[in-house]
Amino acid sequence: MKIRKVFDTQSDLDIRNIMFDSRIESQDSIFFAMKGKINDGHKFIDKAIENGARCIVYTDDISDIKEGIEYIKVEDAVKAYVSFCNAFYDYPLQKMNVIGITGTNGKTTIAWIIRSIISKFEKCGYIGTMGYYYGTEIKNSKMNLTSPKSDELFRIGKEMADYGCKALVMEASSEGLYYNRLDEVVFSTALFNNLTGDHFDIHGDMESYFKAKCLLFDKLSENGKAIINIDDEYGKRLYDMLKVNRITYAIDSEADYRAVNIQLFNNHSEFDLLYKDNTYHINTNMPARFNIYNLLGVIAVLNENGYGIEEIMPYICNVELTPGRCQLIDEGQNFNVVVDYAFTPNSFDKVFSFAESITSDKGKIIAVFGAAGNRDHLRRPGTAKVADERADEVILTYDDPSREDMMGILVDLKSYFSKLNPEIILDRIEAIDKAVDIAEEGDTILLLGKGNDKFFLCAQGRVPYISDETAARNAIRKKLAKNS
Repeated sequence: MKIRKVFDTQSDLDIRNIMFDSRIESQDSIFFAMKGKINDGHKFIDKAIENGARCIVYTDDISDIKEGIEYIKVEDAVKAYVSFCNAFYDYPLQKMNVIGITGTNGKTTIAWIIRSIISKFEKCGYIGTMGYYYGTEIKNSKMNLTSPKSDELFRIGKEMADYGCKALVMEASSEGLYYNRLDEVVFSTALFNNLTGDHFDIHGDMESYFKAKCLLFDKLSENGKAIINIDDEYGKRLYDMLKVNRITYAIDSEADYRAVNIQLFNNHSEFDLLYKDNTYHINTNMPARFNIYNLLGVIAVLNENGYGIEEIMPYICNVELTPGRCQLIDEGQNFNVVVDYAFTPNSFDKVFSFAESITSDKGKIIAVFGAAGNRDHLRRPGTAKVADERADEVILTYDDPSREDMMGILVDLKSYFSKLNPEIILDRIEAIDKAVDIAEEGDTILLLGKGNDKFFLCAQGRVPYISDETAARNAIRKKLAKNS
């Protein structure tokens, strides 16, 4: 692409690649000297040129100007980067109806179900925590981010547009919004599900975290719709702040979409949906109260985008379940095993409530989890407190250490327990084997933190892992075979 398509220059330079990492060779590329929390891209300009950059976009004065290289000075290198990436991939998201989902918990479940139901009517893509999806398989994000950086975001968008996707459902993380990754994305619909303490390593406090989430609603189209859970205190605040078209959902409050007469079971739920002057009885395969909120959000988004409630009812009653989200593992055993991505105190609270509802009166709750490295350390005392108060037995095990020492993480996590004395089993598969081995009839095992992940994030990058689901199924089958 000619750089003059984006920048005010007479240069005829043709760019074939966008260089994100100056250490990786990328011929005929453009490099943006962006300033981050830790690194300043200006320090890597020479390395970028050495590895094939022919155009440098920068903000600070440069003394070493090299012959044959195009230099473009801008006020904001991040904005320039986003704009160039969008143009380079031919503005792909403008060719789709883009729906954004934000909140602390439930983003993945809501986005995944919306994607699955829209796909019954037309081609629809998904971008979020699980990677990205269109066609028939989940593809991994190269950058391990819920909201990818602009180069990857618009590249994925082009793949989806070329495939024929008419809609895209995206999880909008606070980090992605705060760091401008979603700039130049226009959303037709934006949903807010809830807000609880998280990501303080980035935002510092709840107020800043909330403000980051609110940025999504600045990106709505002129006639865009904000769909808000007003049972959540921050949802109520958001509703009062916004001037756009607002649609509400709730259980405890009067709302446009409301669930009443809720009945919860271990493998399904029933409730009455009130919408305008109509009542719809919903019998869905999704268990747990928090999933009622998720489904209300799903129904509201779909109905507001032209998919009528009667039309989507069969798919709401038999939802395509999200891998690794409140996933019940059944191999014919007489105890429950639940795999869930929960890693925050609030999500722990919700999944423990579900566990309590399906555990027999004399049964135990056995929790297996760890904590990630190089992330918000305030999660650790919170998750430990929930488990300490509500589990009967806890096994602490491997998670995503990143650049921290995993054993050090687990020792730190254990220090927050006062009632229980958790066992530390570093190998996650061994920890799951132990939990299954000690489980008795009516017990519930919670495997938390990894969901459907098939990797660990370590200092050297992604390390393959068989997944909690596979580890649990293997352990259960082994136990059943031994006892047969």
